Amino acid sequence: MLKSNQRASLPWRTLVKQLHKPIAGLFVAAGLVAVGVPAPVQSSEAANSAERPSLADGVYLYGQSAEPNTVGSEYIVFEVSQGEVVGGFYMPNSSFDCFYGTVQADQLALTVIDSYEQTRHPYAVALASTGDVASAGNETAAPVGLEGYQRLPQLSEIDQRVLSTCKADHSR
Repeated sequence: MLKSNQRASLPWRTLVKQLHKPIAGLFVAAGLVAVGVPAPVQSSEAANSAERPSLADGVYLYGQSAEPNTVGSEYIVFEVSQGEVVGGFYMPNSSFDCFYGTVQADQLALTVIDSYEQTRHPYAVALASTGDVASAGNETAAPVGLEGYQRLPQLSEIDQRVLSTCKADHSR
């Protein structure tokens, strides 16, 4: 159990604090060089949607553990509405940090608000297809998950509290 003046260091929090502008700039420059070769352009919208995972509107709960409320595991609860995302990261018996952002083709592009310092940090969680692609007419859908997390079927009281707090904070 953490003392009141301690808090667990979430993996993304550690990553954000370790990145420094010169190093980040180097990676951005290297990434721009790496993507210099244009990708083939696909002509149909249906072909594009088959390759892009997407999250439908709704409430989601994912965890590093398949079991809810596992001490030491990180959980993410969020709501998607028309491509916009609001939610929170938390670890059981610890604090939580809210975020907001958008669902993009291959990731959740988030801004995380540190609960103690009230600072904002960019963060991305990769989307990953979790099964076979299904097709109905012109619509193509692939089950989607978050890389490094497992989908949990039901929100607990804690999950609901984190989500409602983060939604209320974001609406202000």
